[in-house]
Amino acid sequence: MEHLDTDYAERLVARIGRIAPDAVPKWGVLRRNTLIEHLIWVIGFSMGRNSQMPFLGNWFTVRIVGPLFLRGLLPIPKNLPIPKKLRKAGVTMREPGDLDTLRRLLEEYLNLVQADELRPAPHPLLGDIGIDGWDRLHVLHCEHHLRQFGV
Repeated sequence: MEHLDTDYAERLVARIGRIAPDAVPKWGVLRRNTLIEHLIWVIGFSMGRNSQMPFLGNWFTVRIVGPLFLRGLLPIPKNLPIPKKLRKAGVTMREPGDLDTLRRLLEEYLNLVQADELRPAPHPLLGDIGIDGWDRLHVLHCEHHLRQFGV
């Protein structure tokens, strides 16, 4: 399984850069710019930034679903909506920015990991997955969205 390292981050940014601004995804409503904003939000969230979401998981999501996701045995579902409770609270799971913003955030994330200074936030469904869990989840999540755009 790939890891979120400098090489992966560079390939990720290059692949997103190949998505045409007006590209229509194979599923869902994201467009290139909203994909970038979504990835910025998720990576920032894992770093303890952005609005903190309440824990929405339970024993099943932490002990069963989480390990299956993180091992790549359970795919990330397509068209997974933001829970209604969070939408009502104004959570969009997007942070304004562009591809350069994403590149800089990935660099900062990786620098914090290398310096052993990252204290990752718990995942809102899977709980405390730590740096290794976020590493795997970020790659799985990014690959999910890159497949969405065929890159």
